This record gives sequence, structure tokens and C-alpha cells, in this order.
Amino acid sequence: MKKIAVSIHATDDFTVDILKELEGFDYIHVDVMDGKFVNNTNNNLNVFKILKETYELPIIAHLMVINPIDYIEKIVHYIDIFLFHIEIDNNKTKIINEVRKKHKKVGFAVNPETHISEIIPYLKKIDLVLIMSVNPGWAGQKFIPNTIEKVNKLAEYKMKYDFLIDVDGGINLENAKLLKNTDILSSSSAILKAKNPNNTIKLLKESDENN
Repeated sequence: MKKIAVSIHATDDFTVDILKELEGFDYIHVDVMDGKFVNNTNNNLNVFKILKETYELPIIAHLMVINPIDYIEKIVHYIDIFLFHIEIDNNKTKIINEVRKKHKKVGFAVNPETHISEIIPYLKKIDLVLIMSVNPGWAGQKFIPNTIEKVNKLAEYKMKYDFLIDVDGGINLENAKLLKNTDILSSSSAILKAKNPNNTIKLLKESDENN
């Protein structure tokens, strides 16, 4: 059974009520955007403190920013997993080590056009790989089909390295069935805009069973 992360944005008008009626999910996934790495800006870091005070679930910080190291001290006490993009120019090993010093988990997010070969050298150092199945920056995009092959190739390394695979973007009940090698499905629109969000969470969790 897959784990489900409900994905939200660190917006200025964030309210914890967005998650209040939801049940059965496993992670809270928070998108932070600096307006530089991606065009959009969602940079309200108070969201992490509010979530930490309200929920006991692990919090994933997905940093779509050009300088993730600037965010570590600001949010590290409120999160469980610190994700930053492999595509940035900064010293990635330094960032990984800084997060590790805080005794938190760390991982990479990988854009659709980035080949998984870019992250192979780091797999022994990280806990999670987030495969973007849409172009990062805004919700509601359509799932990119070659994500499935990308996930399957990455999964071949799981026998050697201890990491989880997360997929984020355009997830729905149909493509979830095809992502058999995924540990976590991160979803925003499919859950939050569903007529019955809790049933959608349940079906996403069970999406690789009896198929």
C-alpha cells in the first residue's frame, strides 16, 4: 500500500482548515517557491510552524528555490524531510550535510527534463527522491507519461541504496495504478478538489493492489 502526501503551497493566505476534514493521509507536503527557481512565489514559512503545532504527521518541505541552504535554519525545527532540487548550482553535498547535522532526513526533487543519472551519485547520502511528474511551479498540470519509466529505472537502485521514491504532479486515480514502484504519491488537486477527498485518499493508497 502506498503512502499519501497531501500537497499544499506556502501561501500568505494559508489556513490550516484546508486539511481539517482529511483522514488517512501519511505526510503533509509543503511547496515553497522563491520566484526565481520557478516563476511563482509562495514563501510563507510560518506555514511550517502552524502545521507542526496542529498535526503529528511528518512534514515534507519541497523547496523550489535557488538557495535552499538559506532555508535550513528557518524551517528545520518544524519539518521531517528537507527536499531541494538537483538542478540548482549550489554545493549539494554541503546542503545534505547541513541538514544531516540537524538530524533531519534529506532528499532531491528532480524536474521532468532531468535524467536520473544526475542523482545516482547521491543515492547513498539521501532518504528520498521526489520525481516531478509536471513542470514545477503551479498546481493543476497534466501528468507527464514518461514519469512511469523514470520511476521504474530509479527503482532498480533500491536494492543497493535505502531511499524512498515520491511522485508529485498531476496524480489521479488512473495514473496512480501505473506507478507501482512508488512509495509515496503527493497530490494536491486530486484530493483537495475531490467530491469525497477521504475516499480519494483511500483509493490512491490502494492503487497498486489487485492490478
